[in-house]
Amino acid sequence: MSEREGLVIGFGPEEQEERQKEVITLDEEQTEVVNYQGSQMVVAGPGSGKTRVLTEKARRLFSEGKSLLCICFTRAAASEMRTRIPNIPSTTIHSYCHGTVGWKEEWGYEGLLWRFRNSEDKTRYDWILIDECQDLNPIEFDIAMSLVEGHIFAVGDPHQSIYGFQGALGPTVSDLLRKNGCIEKVLHNNYRSSEKIVGKLNKIFERDLIGKGPRDIGTSSILFRTNDVMFWVSGQLKRAGIPHTIVVSSSSDSEEKSRSVLGSSSLKLSTIHGAKGHEFDRVVLFDWYPDFKNDEEIRVYYVAMSRASKSFLEFNNIKDVLAFAEPYKRESSIMVFG
Repeated sequence: MSEREGLVIGFGPEEQEERQKEVITLDEEQTEVVNYQGSQMVVAGPGSGKTRVLTEKARRLFSEGKSLLCICFTRAAASEMRTRIPNIPSTTIHSYCHGTVGWKEEWGYEGLLWRFRNSEDKTRYDWILIDECQDLNPIEFDIAMSLVEGHIFAVGDPHQSIYGFQGALGPTVSDLLRKNGCIEKVLHNNYRSSEKIVGKLNKIFERDLIGKGPRDIGTSSILFRTNDVMFWVSGQLKRAGIPHTIVVSSSSDSEEKSRSVLGSSSLKLSTIHGAKGHEFDRVVLFDWYPDFKNDEEIRVYYVAMSRASKSFLEFNNIKDVLAFAEPYKRESSIMVFG
């Protein structure tokens, strides 16, 4: 997991203050995992409040004066955590190792991790909190465990592990965390999606998700397996005079940027990997269907479908995409994707 750099949403002073004062309401399952005093892995189904429980657990431990470190998957997520809980130590593996052993260009990311893992001067913490634990690779996992003095609070979803091509542990992280003293707790309530979409998700993986949505998001998205196809469709939309925003991830997913085409729009174009962590009212998946003999492709498809709140459509014909996008010609409001 090289350091991912997403778009960090900027908050003004008043918004910062409101974030710091916000009161988080938890359901019964969320309350149970936040109140549990031992090490655990929280398997958070899509739309089940993963960020909510991680934030509230961190807030409580921090207010109790516990020494803790919150390890996030992206710099954007780490920044968001610090916005919600001022002064909390929230970082990525890359930034933490860099700050401890320094950096030389010739090392590369793996070299940096290797030097940190083999260093003797490590700070250990009462609590290590890990976001998106399934996306850690083996050496990152070893580093996180080497910082544990007391307990682990790991949050993620093995069913949404889509970084196997970068060496992510994926579903095997569950066994590794159990070997490190974690019990497993599951969040079943999906507050994002309609019952119809939740029903489809439960057919892909039998995990008894419970639909509590749909939630109004205010944006729609067309998702793609590759950037190349996304750029081609963007060109077709531009020729048709349809405004949209493209969200581009590099091949290593180390950077994510958005750019408006023909003005601001609530219609977003993104790869499936780029959309992970985001949600939309309506989602179109264009020109891709998974090989159901390939476990990671099934999980990628699952991530795509679970982005949707109200509808999930699959198109192979550009004419269908243009018809779907036609209403967005009338948009003029400024939208933010972050």
